[in-house]
Amino acid sequence: MIKVKLVDLLFDEISQMGIILLGEEKPQEGSKIKVVPIWIGMFEAQAIMFKLQNLSFPRPLTHDLLKNCIEHLNAKVEYVAITKIENNTYYAEIHLLQDDKKIVIDSRPSDAVALAIRVDAPIYLAEELMLHASVDKEEFIKEHKEKLLLKLLELAESEEEKKLKH
Repeated sequence: MIKVKLVDLLFDEISQMGIILLGEEKPQEGSKIKVVPIWIGMFEAQAIMFKLQNLSFPRPLTHDLLKNCIEHLNAKVEYVAITKIENNTYYAEIHLLQDDKKIVIDSRPSDAVALAIRVDAPIYLAEELMLHASVDKEEFIKEHKEKLLLKLLELAESEEEKKLKH
C-alpha cells in the first residue's frame, strides 16, 4: 500500500460525475505527479467539496453522521484503503480501531475518502493501482478543465431553490 492524498476534485462533463484524484503524499522531486482518477457520484463529490470548503450545516450530512456514529461507539478510523478495481469498479475499506479490536468495513472509495478527510485519517492505495491506473496529473486536468466546484455550487443552488418552493 502507498500513502496517498486527495490531490484534486474535478467534474467530468461527459459522464456528469465527480472525479477524485489520488496521488502520492510525497512524490519524487522533479518527477511528474501521477494520480489515480476515480469517478464518483455527484452527491459524494458534493460531500467532499463541502468539507474541503469548510462548509458547515445545522444538521449532520451523511458522512458527518458516520463520523459521529464511529466516535460515539468509541472507535477511531485508523485509515482507509483503496484496495482493488474489478470490472471498472474500485473497492475500498475503512479500517477502524475500537479498544483493541480491529474492524474492517467494505466501502466505496468516495465514502472512504469523504470520511477520511473528516477525521484526518490517512488514505492508502494498493501499489498495483498506482502502477496500472495512474495518469499524469497535468495532462489529465487539461482534459477535464472545468472544475467540479462550479457544477456542485449550481447543484446546491438548485436544491436550495427547490426547498424554497416547498
